[in-house]
Amino acid sequence: MLFSDIEGSTLMLNRLGARWGEALSAQRSILRVTFVEHDGHEMGTEGDSFFVVFGSAQQALEASLQGQRRLQQHAWPDGVAVRVRMGLHTGEPQRHEDGYIGIDVHRAARIAASASGGQVVLSASTHALLGQLPERAMLRNLGRHRLKDIAEPEQLYDVEVLGLLRDFPPLRSLGTRANLPTYASELVGRDVELDDLSGLITAPGTRLVTLTGPGGTGKTRLAVELAARLQDDYPCDTFFVGLHTADRAPLMWSGIAEAVGAVAEADLLPHERALRFLSDRSSLLVLDNLEQVVDADVVVSQLLNDAPEVRVLATSRRPLHLVDEQEYPVSTLTVPGPQQTSVAEVGASGAVELFVRRAAMVRPRFALTEDNADDVAALCRRLDGLPLALELAAARCRLLSPRALLSRIDERLGSGVTASDRAERQRTLGATIAWSYDLLRPADQVTFRRLGVFSSRVDLAAIAEVAASEVDDPLDAVAHLVDVSLAQVVEAPDGEPQITLLETIRQFARDRLQASGECDEIKMRHTHWCLKAVKEASALLHGPAQMSALDRMAAVEEDVRAALDWCLQPADVASKERRECGYALLAAMNQYWYRFGYPAEGRGWHKRGLAVVESSDHDDSPHFIDALHGAAILAVQQNDLVPGTAALERALEMSRRIGDLDREARECNSLGIARREAGDIEGARTLIESSIELARQRGAPGREATALSNLVLIHMDAGNFSSAVEAARRAIAADEALGDPWGVAINQCNLVFALLNAEGAETAYQALADVAPGAMGMGDLELSIDVLEDFVAVMAAMGDLERTATLLGASERHRASAGMPRTAPDQQHLDRFVAPARATADPEAWRRAYAAGESLGVDEALAVGLSFQLPAGTAAVGRS
Repeated sequence: MLFSDIEGSTLMLNRLGARWGEALSAQRSILRVTFVEHDGHEMGTEGDSFFVVFGSAQQALEASLQGQRRLQQHAWPDGVAVRVRMGLHTGEPQRHEDGYIGIDVHRAARIAASASGGQVVLSASTHALLGQLPERAMLRNLGRHRLKDIAEPEQLYDVEVLGLLRDFPPLRSLGTRANLPTYASELVGRDVELDDLSGLITAPGTRLVTLTGPGGTGKTRLAVELAARLQDDYPCDTFFVGLHTADRAPLMWSGIAEAVGAVAEADLLPHERALRFLSDRSSLLVLDNLEQVVDADVVVSQLLNDAPEVRVLATSRRPLHLVDEQEYPVSTLTVPGPQQTSVAEVGASGAVELFVRRAAMVRPRFALTEDNADDVAALCRRLDGLPLALELAAARCRLLSPRALLSRIDERLGSGVTASDRAERQRTLGATIAWSYDLLRPADQVTFRRLGVFSSRVDLAAIAEVAASEVDDPLDAVAHLVDVSLAQVVEAPDGEPQITLLETIRQFARDRLQASGECDEIKMRHTHWCLKAVKEASALLHGPAQMSALDRMAAVEEDVRAALDWCLQPADVASKERRECGYALLAAMNQYWYRFGYPAEGRGWHKRGLAVVESSDHDDSPHFIDALHGAAILAVQQNDLVPGTAALERALEMSRRIGDLDREARECNSLGIARREAGDIEGARTLIESSIELARQRGAPGREATALSNLVLIHMDAGNFSSAVEAARRAIAADEALGDPWGVAINQCNLVFALLNAEGAETAYQALADVAPGAMGMGDLELSIDVLEDFVAVMAAMGDLERTATLLGASERHRASAGMPRTAPDQQHLDRFVAPARATADPEAWRRAYAAGESLGVDEALAVGLSFQLPAGTAAVGRS
C-alpha cells in the first residue's frame, strides 16, 4: 500500500493562486503514469493525495522513487517546487466494496503522514520483502516510532537515492523529537539553567521537576530545549503535552493520552489509556501549563505511582506541592547592572544577548555598540529581563532605535495598563504586549484580537472565516503579526502552516476582543466554524476515512467546548440564534461522544443543553427533542436505563405532536433498544418494527438500516436464530447499499452470534475470523468489545476453555474501564455458552487465563482469537 500527498498544499495554494490547479493536475498526471507503469492500482484519490496498491514491495518502491524523480525534474509553475511525501506499508487490509479498510490501511496512511516532502518512508514489513535495491539507492534505519492511533511502535526506514532529496527533518511521529514544539531560533541565555535541570531530571530518584515562575519568563521554551537535549536518554519516549486549554483532570488525562499516542486503543477511559501505555516505559513527559488545571497534583501523583519509569518535567506558575516534587524557579534573564557600561559588560548579560539576537533577525545589521549599549541595557532593565517582553520589543527594531524603544516603553509602563494588584513583572509584560498591540495597524489589531477567540492552533482558512479583518488578506495580516512576535507559525502534522498564540498573548487578545464591541459577532462566527468543521468530520466517521475524521475532531474539540460553553446559556444571556447554534453543535458532536468513548462528557453537555431549552424555548422544539435523544442514548449506553428511557419516551411524544416522522422513527428505534435492555422484548419488537415502517414512509434508508440491525437482536432474544441470520444479512445489504462500513461491521458481528446459535461454532468462527480485523479496525469503542465477546462465545462453544477465559478477562476489563456494562439480554446470550464452559474448567486454570486476559490490549486479544485452529477436516477460513 502506498499513500502520498503534497506537503504544505495550502501554502502552495496561497503562493501559486490561480496556477495551483495547474500544479495539482501535473502532480496527478506524473504520479498516475508512474503508478500504472509499475502495475499499481489506484484505490482512492482525494484532493492532492493518492492511495495505491501494488503486487509487490519492489514495484511499490520503484514506483515511489521514479515518481519522486519525475516530480523533482518537472518545471513547476513560477518555479515553486511541489514536494510529495510517500509512505509504504505491507499488510492484510480487508476488502470492502471496491476498496480496502482496516488497521493496516490506517497504518500505511500514518507512515506517509510522518514523512516530509520528497521523502519515501517504509515499514519493516515492506523492508523485509524488498529484494535488490534500485541502483544508487540505500535504506536508512530511522528507528522505532510511535504513530498516532497505532498501538505499538513501528520500525521505519527511508530511502536515500543519489540525485534525489536526501536531508529531511525528524519524522512527524509521536515520542520522538518531532513531538516537541519547534522554534525558529535557538535558546539564548539559559546555559546555567539547562545544566542545572539536566542534573536534576536525570538524578537517581528524581521523578518530578516543576519549572515555576510568572508568565513570560520562558518556562515552556526552557523545558522544550531540555527535553530535546535529553533525547538520547529517551530515544522513543519523550512526549510534550500542551495543557493550556485544559482546566480539569479529565481533560488533562485526555491531553496526555493523545500526546503519547494511547488514543488508538479506544477501549479505555483517557487516564487508563495513558497509564496503560506509560506503565512500563522509560519516558520523559513534559507537562506544560499546569497552573489552571484543577487537581493537576492528583493527576501527576497518579502518573508517578502507576507509571514507575516515567519522569515528569512540568511548567506551572505555582508548584504542585507533591512530596516528590523538585521545584525549579525560572528567573528572568540576567540584566546589566547600572555600573556595567562597556559593550563587553553589557553584552555578557542574557537579556541583552536575547534582545540583540532577536533585533538582528528583523534588522540584519543591528549590533551592540558603544553608541547604543547604555540604551539597550536600560531597556533590558526596564523590561525586567522577561524573555517574552524582550522579544516583543526587539521585533520593533526594524523601525525604532533602542533609544526610541526605551522612551515609548517608559511611557507605556507608566500608564498603568494592567491591574495594580498583579506582580510587577506581570504588569511589565502586560504593558509590553499592550504597547506592541498599540503599534499595529488598525486592520492588524482587528485580526489579532479576533485570533483570541480560538482555543488552539488554526489554519489560514479558519482565520479567513472567523478572524481576518475586512480589508486585508488573512495571510498578509498573519504575516504582520508574526513579524512582531504576537503570533507564531507552527507546522501541522500534515506539513501545513498553522497559527497559534502564546497563552499570555492569547489572554490579552481575548481581553481586547471583549472590550471591542464585536465579541459576540466573532464568537458567533467561531461557533459556525466549529459547527462546519464537526459536521464535515462527522460525515466521515462511518467511512474508510475514519482516521482522518478522528484527527479533525481532535483538532477542534477544545474550540468546540468553548463554543458550547458560550452558546448554552439562558435566554436572558444568549440570543435565540446563539442558543440554536449550541443545540446544532450538540447534535453534531453526539456521534463522536457515543462511538469513541466520551459518554460522560456528552451527557454533561446535553444536561446543560436541556436546562437551557426548558428555561428558554417551547418544550416541543426539535432542539429539545435532539437534546433529549442525545442525553438518552448516552445514558442507555452506560446502562443507566431509567433516565434514558424516560427521556426517550418524552422525545417520542414530542416527535409525534409536531408530526416529525424522521425523529419519530429515530426515537422508536432508540426506545426499542432501551426496552430490550430492560427485558421487554415484545415492547422492543413493536417499537423497532414501527421505526422500520416510519422510515419507509419517510424514505429514509439510513433510519431503516439502523432499525433492521436492531431487529436482529430481537430475533435472537426470542430464540428465532434462523430469522436472526436472515435479518442480519438483510441489514448488511442495506448498509452496503448506503456505503456505511461501520454499519456493515456491526451487522457482521451480529450475524456471527446468530450463526453460532443457528449453524454451529465452526461456521460462526469462519465468519468471525473473516470480519473481526476489519471491524476492530473501525476504532469504535463498543464494537471492539462486542467482537471480543463474539470470540468468547465461539471459543466456549468450541471447548477451548483457556481462550474462553482469556478473552473473557480482556473483554470484561475493557468494558468495565470504558464504563459500558453489558446489557442483561447480551449477558444471557453470553452465559448460554460461557456458563457450561466455566463449569467444566479447572478453577485455578480458569483464574490464571482470565487474569492473563485482563492485561491484554484489544489488538493482543484479537490475535489470541485468530490464533485458534479449526479441527482437521473443517473448511479453511476465508480471509480477504
